Amino acid sequence: MLTASCAKNLPAKPEVTDTACDWVSIIYLTEHDIAVLDKQTKRDILAHNRSVQRNCPNKIITASQ
Repeated sequence: MLTASCAKNLPAKPEVTDTACDWVSIIYLTEHDIAVLDKQTKRDILAHNRSVQRNCPNKIITASQ
């Protein structure tokens, strides 16, 4: 998201606000999902979940929570 502002000194420096962690989440699979999904889809989901773990550490939910 690009946030605009009124600046007295030009040129104004744009400020980028990353909101990805607001809407992205871990993808959870059931045993049935694991049984029916193909290998590439499972790899893609794993890559997505690892990306969420690296980039949004506050979004991690452990099994004990």
